[in-house]
Amino acid sequence: MREGFEELTRTFKEVRKYRPVILFLLAYWMYIDGVNTIMKMAVDYGLALGFPADSLISGILMIQFIGFPATLLFGALGDRISPLVGIFVGIGVYCAVTFYAVFMTSVSEFYLMAAAIGCVQGATQAMSRSYYGRLIPRDRAGEFFGFYNMMGKFAAVLGPLLMGTTALLTGNSRMAILSVALLFAGGAVMLVIAARAARNATPAAGSLETSAG
Repeated sequence: MREGFEELTRTFKEVRKYRPVILFLLAYWMYIDGVNTIMKMAVDYGLALGFPADSLISGILMIQFIGFPATLLFGALGDRISPLVGIFVGIGVYCAVTFYAVFMTSVSEFYLMAAAIGCVQGATQAMSRSYYGRLIPRDRAGEFFGFYNMMGKFAAVLGPLLMGTTALLTGNSRMAILSVALLFAGGAVMLVIAARAARNATPAAGSLETSAG
């Protein structure tokens, strides 16, 4: 455990040297926290609205079936344009989903929401990895991706905290789900800042790919 912590500390010191990387990781931590929160809390939210449990489970399965082809489609988009575009599309859809969920009243509407999530869930994660790969030093990809994966593991904290606090203060589960939109909005703002930093970066010895922006 000590060796693992020391390695993590060394990696963090290296990551801090690359401003676009650390900015992107902050953005990723925020919006992927929102993604994970939506996935973890969707069933609980549906139950709070009075939807049958078996219908909610069917909606979650729908996300998985739609997610695979959608990820391939977004991968082609990332190759043609930029993975950054794919990430912003995913964040935009998730923001729309949180607002849509506030007014949801039927199981069919829950299925529609599940379909929208399925279209962007895996794609957002795949595009994030692709864009991150353009920012990091090529010769230290394993080390930097290890840190990236660690960030993802801790990205399920802010969303539930926001939802719980909002529900406690308002007594309204609909307002609680809406609070998750703050994570997507914050992540989008940080992503814009990270993209600008990547465009303005002057890579040394090929450390950063100039196509990152």
